[in-house]
Parts: sequence; C-alpha cells; structure tokens
Amino acid sequence: MEDPNDLFFEEPAVENPPDISEPVASQHEQPPGNELEDIPLATKKKRNLKPVPKLDVSRLMGPRGLPCLNAEFENVTFRGNGYEVEDLDLLMSHLEHWAHRLYPRMTFDDCLEKVEKLGHKKEIQTCMKKLRMDMPLLDSDQQTTVITEDGPPGNNSEDEDLNFDKVIGDIPSG
Repeated sequence: MEDPNDLFFEEPAVENPPDISEPVASQHEQPPGNELEDIPLATKKKRNLKPVPKLDVSRLMGPRGLPCLNAEFENVTFRGNGYEVEDLDLLMSHLEHWAHRLYPRMTFDDCLEKVEKLGHKKEIQTCMKKLRMDMPLLDSDQQTTVITEDGPPGNNSEDEDLNFDKVIGDIPSG
C-alpha cells in the first residue's frame, strides 16, 4: 500500500528544466530597448571643495597674524600687584580671541603649538624683530603718500606740465 505521506511530499514533474548555461535575469534589470536603460540608478553629485587654508608663515605674518597683536592689546590695562590671576586670565582671553581670528578651525592649544613651531622659522623671527623695533611689516604700512603745500599730489597739474616740458626740452632729438 502507498504511504499517505508520499502524496504530500511528491515533487511535481517539470516538463522543460531550465538551462543552466544561460544566466538568470535579475528582477532589477530592464528589458532591452527600454529608454530608462541609459540612465544610471544612482548618480552622485560632484562637489567642488575649496582648498582648506593652512596655518603657515604667510598667514601668521598676514594682517590678522602677528601685526594684529599690537592692536589687540592696545586698550588692555592690567591691574598690577595682587591681581596677577585676573591679569593672566585677561591676557589669555585676548590671546584666545586673536588665535580664533587667525585660524578658527584649530583649538587654542593647537594654534599655540603651531605658532610656537612656526616661531623657529627665519621669516617669523625677522617679523618679530621688526615688531619690536616698530618697523612696518606689511606692504600697506610702507606705502606713504607725499603731500605738498598745495594739497595732495595731482592738484598742481600746471606745475607738473611745466616740469615735464623742461625735461622734454632738455633731451636732444635724435
């Protein structure tokens, strides 16, 4: 007699078994000739990242670097004897503000370490000597305008024209 459990576990007969040599199409593939085939599923947007500025010699000697320290401490008054802790706290808070304006990405401790390392370079040592001697550091400090008795340059164009004519007259034509 037949076992009743065999009826439940019988496999149905398959007339045409699948060919193993052909790859099976996945569910995500589009049929050929579909217009969506050329469009990628996930496109990434390329972002142009700006270069990150570094804390280097040129930045330390720039307008927000060492030359700015004099202006930073211009209006600071220390209380003196007996208030050393408060004076030191005031000094450190102004230094921290300067360091943040110089390079906001670094912490105060990291910025001081980097400034200390850069302080061994010849350009920074020269800059510090100029600061101590009250010499101009930046190109904008060196530019001065000459003011004559008549006013700023360019007001006395007749005098300049006469001087120009004298110079041209002195040159022999060749």
